[in-house]
This record gives sequence, C-alpha cells and structure tokens, in this order.
Amino acid sequence: MKRSILLTNASRMYAGGEFYVLLLAGELMARGHDVAVCCRSDNLLLAKCLDRGIPTEPVEFPLRGGLGKCVRELREIIGRRGTGIVHTNTNYDRTAGAIAARLAGARHVASIHSFHSIQYNLTHWLRNRYWTERFITLGQSAKDILTGRDGISAGKISIVPLGLDPDDMRRSDELRSKARREFNITDTELLLGNVGRLVPFKGQEYLLRSFADVARTRPGLRLMIVGDGELEAPLKKAASDLGIAGKTIFTGFRDDIPSLYSAMDVYVHSSVEGGGETFPFAVLQALAFGLPMVVTEVGEVGVMVDEGVTGFAVRDCDPALFSEALVKLLDDTALRGSMGRAGRALLMRKFTVATMADGVEAVYDSSKTVVF
Repeated sequence: MKRSILLTNASRMYAGGEFYVLLLAGELMARGHDVAVCCRSDNLLLAKCLDRGIPTEPVEFPLRGGLGKCVRELREIIGRRGTGIVHTNTNYDRTAGAIAARLAGARHVASIHSFHSIQYNLTHWLRNRYWTERFITLGQSAKDILTGRDGISAGKISIVPLGLDPDDMRRSDELRSKARREFNITDTELLLGNVGRLVPFKGQEYLLRSFADVARTRPGLRLMIVGDGELEAPLKKAASDLGIAGKTIFTGFRDDIPSLYSAMDVYVHSSVEGGGETFPFAVLQALAFGLPMVVTEVGEVGVMVDEGVTGFAVRDCDPALFSEALVKLLDDTALRGSMGRAGRALLMRKFTVATMADGVEAVYDSSKTVVF
C-alpha cells in the first residue's frame, strides 16, 4: 500500500538518528511510498537527502520554545503534501509533530533513538498517551524504559532494530590504502577504530586507558577515534598523559566512513551504561566492513554481537576486562579473520535496511502483527 510519509528530525547535528532518517527515507521511496524529510536547513541531513533525490521540507526547529510556530509549519506541510503518517525522531519534533498530526488528521509514529525516559512534563504525558499512535524502539531495553518509567502501554510499542544497506558498506583495499596514507599508518601496523561523538556516555576515556595498557607491549598498534564533541580536548590530554598521543589519531568529524572503516583492523566501542546508548550504527557499520570487535555490553549493543563468534562484549567502565578481550583478538590473526567474516554474515541475516523497513512498514500498517 502506497503511503504519504513525513519523516521529521529536529536535531542540529548529524549523527545516528539522522542517518536512520536518511536510510529509511531512501528505502521507503524505493518501495513506492511518497516520502519527505523535514529537518533544519543547517543539518547535513538536508544536503544528503537532496543528493539522493529525497524531497525535503526545511523547518528551523529551535532548541526550546517556539512550539506553536513549529506546529503551524508542520500542519501546513502535512496538509499541502497530503501526509498520512508523521514519523518523528527527536524529542522536540516528537511533540510538535504529534500535535500537528492530530490537528491535520494524520497518524503519528515516534521512533525512540535514546536510552532515556521521554516523559518530563504534562505535554509529554498527553503526547505519549493520546497523540502518538505507535512507538518504535530499537530493542527490548528501551521498550522497558517506556513501559516502566513512562507508563506507555506495551501494546503501543514495536521493536524494530536498525539496519544498513550492505551494498553501501563494503571493505575496499583502495580506500584502506588511501586512509592509511593520510594518517601515516603503515601496512604492518594494526589499527583499532572507534566511531562516535566525543561525549561522556561513549566512554572513550576508558578506551584510552585500555589501549595504553595493551600498546605497552605492542609497538605496532595504533588507535583511531573518529568524531567530535565536547570531550575532544580532555581526551587528547588524557592520551598525552597516558603516553599514547603518538599512537592515537583523533580525526574529528568525518563523512568518509567507508574509507576509515576500511583502514581499521579491529573495531572497539566503549560506551557506558545509563548515558543514552541504545543501538549504535557504528557497531553495525563495523559488522558490515567485516571487522572483529570488542564492545561494552550496554543498551542493545550486546544484541549486535554474537559472543565469541563476531567479537567480545564485556562489562562497561572496566579497562582491564576490555584489554583482556582485546589481547585475545590481537594475538590471533585467524580469529580476527573468522570473526570479521561472521560479523558480515550476521549483518546480512538480521540488520539490513530492507529488514528495518519491513518492520517500520508493519508498524505503519497496524493490522499486521509483528514479532521481533
């Protein structure tokens, strides 16, 4: 059934939630739906949508306030486009989109991308109880927060894991060589890679401590941290204090993800519990590029790792445990290869964009019963 869908995102940054909107919009369009993306004009998401031929509706969502104005703008867009489903993706547009959809006679579906309560005031309570038809979470732990803390009926919540287009995420020897030349990484050096914002819940401080421990006995080991954020200066200082500044590469924000993942040999993800990590695209991308991994078991990250087969998942905030798992990979070339191949196979079985869109379409079609 062809549907008219407005995907909204009020963020000022381009990260996992925005990538989700981009992927989902493209896949839904390919399936014949009438899709548009509504986001800020200064978000990279807008330019990426335009590059892919995805219709856009810019709205300058503020950080706070201005709700009435945004509701009016969204209602006008919904009416003009004949939108039947408003699918929101951040807290601000979740409220504005829910009200606008109700006023315009459209349905409201909300994707929850964080590991937090979404109910802090009366407006949120009304939105969650009366103005949102369905919620989508990425896993059971996030669903438990919505039911346990926010009192949202479990029957209104569907679990739909993230997915990637495997054809867009393939290891390239050419890109590997290019990225390694840029950062002066030799062919004989093993490169650990981490992708994520430099913020507290990503736990890069623990990653640096673990890396420093392992690197003491492995001179041919390097670490690349891809991303920017508020902790850039403190993390660089920590690397210097630990004596690993010369072995650690901070790339800042990068949009050439295939090149950087191709350059890596092992993926490392060190997020900590309680900070908001739920189902990071970065780990899925590591699977797509055939990278063995060591991750912390927080949020839904453990769901993305077949323990001992595609990688190792350890307790968060414990550099010693992380180091122990990392050593197992670094000392076994054959294990790294088998885990990488198994990771790509896991992605193909469970975490493709096609599977993700199947789940979202089933949510849109409330007559279907979907079990994940």
